Amino acid sequence: MALQTKIKHIDKRPNGVLRFRRRFPKDVAEALGEGFLQVHIRNTEGLAFHREYQEVMAEFDRMVRQTREELQRHGNDHRTTQQKWHDALITRAGLTSNVVGLDPDDPETGRMIFETMRTKPDPMLTKALLDPEAPAPKVTLMDAFKLYRQDKRIEEGSKQGVDLSRVSARVEAALGDPDKVALEDMTVDHRRRYLDHMLNAKKADGTTIALGSAKRETNIVVAVVNHALKEMDIAAMNRFADLPWPKEQKLAVDKKLPLPDDLVSSIEARLSENLRPLWVLLRGTGMRLGEAVGLVTDDIVLDGETPHVLIRPNSIRTVKTASSVRSVPLVGEALRAVREALEGAPLGFPIFPRYGRPRGADAASAALMKVVRDVTPDTRFTVHGLRHRVSDKLRDAGAPVEVRYGFLGHANQAVAETTYGSPKARLKEFQKWAVKAAL
Repeated sequence: MALQTKIKHIDKRPNGVLRFRRRFPKDVAEALGEGFLQVHIRNTEGLAFHREYQEVMAEFDRMVRQTREELQRHGNDHRTTQQKWHDALITRAGLTSNVVGLDPDDPETGRMIFETMRTKPDPMLTKALLDPEAPAPKVTLMDAFKLYRQDKRIEEGSKQGVDLSRVSARVEAALGDPDKVALEDMTVDHRRRYLDHMLNAKKADGTTIALGSAKRETNIVVAVVNHALKEMDIAAMNRFADLPWPKEQKLAVDKKLPLPDDLVSSIEARLSENLRPLWVLLRGTGMRLGEAVGLVTDDIVLDGETPHVLIRPNSIRTVKTASSVRSVPLVGEALRAVREALEGAPLGFPIFPRYGRPRGADAASAALMKVVRDVTPDTRFTVHGLRHRVSDKLRDAGAPVEVRYGFLGHANQAVAETTYGSPKARLKEFQKWAVKAAL
């Protein structure tokens, strides 16, 4: 029986010209910047047409394969193994549906297509053609990271993205290629190897990372694996959870301290003109650095009896937690610093344009810490010490704990909401204590 083909992806234009038009898979289309492969077919009938048609189909497959190989080579193919297998089965269905006279569900049909291909496909499509009933590949650690990045919508270059890449690299250094470690096959040995690695992991400067940092990075890994186990319906243990960390011996010389007034003044005297308003705002509000550099003009409210800033998600950054969303009063020099920063700032733009961008907080931290270290080599003093300083000043002025929690956006600031009622009432109460504390 002769093998016949039906003409798929071919349409006839009004001028009589035959056109091949086939949509690229989403990841390939995004990489190429084109949604379709579109080609005019020169031959309109007979063997010449079929040869040209098969050449164009082969070119389509080559473009998809090479683009995905390039994406994978640069770490930009974010599909999980299961998604790749699903795509391969869809591609197989498209290939077998072109064949008339043979059962598209018969494994021999896929084998025939594979054997007649001029260029052999990638291993996943090869498996789909030769063994479409094979079980889906097991979910790996690499899949878990990819799925987490997709579902949490973590962008490349964002702080979350950088953190995720760093902890993924730690896992790879400890356990080898994460694409070869199936979640359901992980054992106590994997757990011990990872723990040993994290206890001896080094920072860029060659020093061992702090135990607290190792725990924080591991919390990200735990979240990644938990998400994959839940979403992929895998009945397996999370081997990264509840690791037997050694008891942390936190010495007084290692603790981060509030910045004392004399040190604050010395640092401020050395700051450049573009950094000083940011520093003054931090020491007068206790905001996190990322909260401050991410402020846009719309977040500043200067009219009314209680000038304040709105800490909320905007076009530049999110906030750390839901409790971080709050209004912080502006008094004294902090109010003057904000007014200075607003001069000439277009509506909706960052008030600190040099740092109001993704990863801008890292750049601002580096610039400020350079000055801090010029003044004091004591590693217990950092920019974050301004936040501790505000908390201490509020406490020393007699502010109740609910004020301090609400002012700084701590997780249990709900006490402030219950105690002081409306946002306007809370803001006035916070302003009163900010003035008493001489912020």
